[in-house]
This record gives sequence, structure tokens and C-alpha cells, in this order.
Amino acid sequence: MRPRLTAFGFAAALAAANPPGAARAQGPVPATESATQQGATSPLPAQADALVAYVTKAMTDHDIAAFERLVNWTGTRAQRKRLTLYQIRSGFGRPIKAAALEPMPGDGLAEATSRGTLKANMPVTERLRVVFDEPPVEGDAAPTSVFLIGREGGTYRIALLVPTGPPRGK
Repeated sequence: MRPRLTAFGFAAALAAANPPGAARAQGPVPATESATQQGATSPLPAQADALVAYVTKAMTDHDIAAFERLVNWTGTRAQRKRLTLYQIRSGFGRPIKAAALEPMPGDGLAEATSRGTLKANMPVTERLRVVFDEPPVEGDAAPTSVFLIGREGGTYRIALLVPTGPPRGK
């Protein structure tokens, strides 16, 4: 079976093929690249309103780098990271009706963690609900993305559910 290049492996291969100082086309920086650079330099939010603004701006600007910094990736396997980033990107470019930080119910993770195979990778205290300004898909509720939120080092972070043990068969 032929090995496949991951996105990072592909980027490393391109970097190796283009040594420093190689000629490059000059021109304006594309909007997505400038947004990515902005997400890589802006500080993580420490206040609730700053978190809402950070996430809505990142979604509006298609800024995946801002999300990569905001998500706590501890304990996440490569496949879960790819899936999480895919789910985040599915909200890019969609009109946002409302975004709000809500307290996390005490039993909010009970169903997901009840089998003992998943756990949150950090204490979850709140959830960020982003409601899109689109017609309902099922029932009366508008399409929504919900992020698990915790605090780490004085800043807000997006928490993930990670496996409690090694992958099956390992």
C-alpha cells in the first residue's frame, strides 16, 4: 500500500522543494491568508464577550488558524482532529443570527461519557451556541453549532471529547 501524504506532510514536502530565497510571485496577500495570519497572532479570549466575538469573526473570516489555536487538542487523535476541523469549516460563510455563551448543565456530558469510552479533555463549564440565520432543517429550530467551553490559563478554550483508552486493536 502506498503511503499518503498528510496536509502537514504535503506542506513540508513543498517547503523542502522551495528553498528560502526561491523566486515567488509578488502580489497582494489573499484574504484567507491574511485572516489566517491574524488568527495566529490575536490573543485567546479571556472574557465571555471576547470569546463570542473571536468565534463569530473566525467563522465569518473563514479563519481556521484561529480555531486551531482556540481548540484544546490534548488527547486528540489525528482522525478526530481532521473531523473536528471539517465540522468547524462547515459553519464558514453561513450567516450568523446569534451567538451566546450558556452555562453547561450539570448532566450535559452524561450521555456522551456514560459508556466510559469518552471524556472531556478539560473541565467544561459553559457551551457556546452559534445559531445560523437559515431556515430550519428539522423541526422548528434553526441550524446551530454548539462548542464545549472551558478555561485554561485564564483564557477560554474549546474542549473536545477524547477517548479514555487506546484505539481498538492496539
